[in-house]
Amino acid sequence: MTDSELIKKAQKGVTGCFSQLVARYQVRLYSYLLARCHNPFDADDVLQETFINAYQYLNSYNPKWAFSTWLFTIARRLLQQLDKTYFIPVDTVQLTSNENTATLEIEQDNIWRLIKKHVAADCYDALWLYYKEDADIKNVAFILNKSQSWVKTNLHRSKIKLREIFELRHLMETL
Repeated sequence: MTDSELIKKAQKGVTGCFSQLVARYQVRLYSYLLARCHNPFDADDVLQETFINAYQYLNSYNPKWAFSTWLFTIARRLLQQLDKTYFIPVDTVQLTSNENTATLEIEQDNIWRLIKKHVAADCYDALWLYYKEDADIKNVAFILNKSQSWVKTNLHRSKIKLREIFELRHLMETL
């Protein structure tokens, strides 16, 4: 079933359809939140709150936008509402699931972590949504509440800046 079919059924009260939407998007949304929070526990809280809000306001969903765009918009707004000091960075944590236990190591050299150190938060979000989520310029602009021109300009500037930083980093490693 497509997202729009699941949404229509979920709007009519079929909770199983909303559960299918959650299953489709929770990993992608969690990755985005974890990159922003650097703490799986805080990311879990925001993820859960995002889906609760999405369920509560499902009737206000505008099919003009992709469902993923709507979800990421909700998640980003929730992140903005939270006090940034609430999030505690964790480099290595133990995650437990019903099926197995896995260790999630957030490496210091993770490219997204390096990018986050060198660009502004909005630019980081634009890069993440455009490259990691394959969102188009229009959807990135909607999620970030920015103009399409802002998104294009800042993606371009961020790429130039990151290219220079990574070239310098590579040069330093070869010395």
